[in-house]
Amino acid sequence: MIKTIVAVALTMTAALAQQGRGRAQRQDMATLPRPIDMHDTVWIEDMTQLEVRDSLKAGKTTALVFAGGMEDNGPYVTVSQHNLIVHAMCDSIARKLANALCAPIIGMSPGFPDRSKNPGSVVLSQDTFKAVAADIATSLKTEGFLNIFFMVDHGADAAPMQAAAKELNEKWTGTGASIYYVPEYYNYNEVEKFEHDVLGVTEKREGFHDDYYTASISVAIDPVEARMQERIKANKTTINGVDLALPKAVEDGKKIMAMRQEAAVNAIRKLLSGAQR
Repeated sequence: MIKTIVAVALTMTAALAQQGRGRAQRQDMATLPRPIDMHDTVWIEDMTQLEVRDSLKAGKTTALVFAGGMEDNGPYVTVSQHNLIVHAMCDSIARKLANALCAPIIGMSPGFPDRSKNPGSVVLSQDTFKAVAADIATSLKTEGFLNIFFMVDHGADAAPMQAAAKELNEKWTGTGASIYYVPEYYNYNEVEKFEHDVLGVTEKREGFHDDYYTASISVAIDPVEARMQERIKANKTTINGVDLALPKAVEDGKKIMAMRQEAAVNAIRKLLSGAQR
């Protein structure tokens, strides 16, 4: 019996070795010429390895790392509204900068998993969230990105991302790579001021964790995320006294996005101009 088992094992080993000898040697992706044109995307996760490699060679050495989150956003807007917004904003900011790519979004915010009772509010512990942000940034640095920018669209994300950026910057001293937190992107005091002074909108709070200046962005990006068809059917298209079904809501959402894009791009360019290697 033992002899039979040994014989079978030896036969299988020989067969596997023969298969290995028959395989072509794996291509060196570091030197392989890219055989097709670049696809038009700024998202690392949507690129081939060669597209990322050649983007870095072409000078796109800035990476944007956005954090969103899943939370209670009232009865009409999906729990992942922040992720919807940062996906659109990262795309527009990266294209405006022209030298940047978007890292995968951190789609869950920090919190207390054992206390997260609101359905759909999936969270990470503070330490896990911070570690995920740090690991993403470190991966990007290792791959050749020189400037990494953290931005958030949810208040709870800010402190751990600031802390991660500070710790990594100290650790990376002298390496040629830098990491920054950009507070100008997440500044809802300025957004509310813009809403009132420029858009001429004044909200009357209804007690929901929802507001016009955020929901209008969702409507501008994807009305499905703000459940507009269902709301129209139920005659529930207003939030805080402002109607999201009017064409103005879409235009307001686009204007708020443009305002936030400009604030982030200006802040990033200022940081880059002052960066010292």
